[in-house]
Amino acid sequence: MIITAPPISDEDPDHTLTPWVLIVVADEAGARSARCAWEDAGFAVEVVSTVTEALACLAVMTPALVVVNDTL
Repeated sequence: MIITAPPISDEDPDHTLTPWVLIVVADEAGARSARCAWEDAGFAVEVVSTVTEALACLAVMTPALVVVNDTL
């Protein structure tokens, strides 16, 4: 899994970067529910099911928030 973002340009004052949330949840129903809620709130969302996948995401980008299911 590779997450990329477009470069931010200081020359384009209209350019805004959507904050993103990394959600780490093992069950599929919980992942769908969390994704919908955060996307409705205006965030970009990445959902992963393992800590290893989460660490790979964090190596590439820094999310505004990391949500971890406490049963992992």
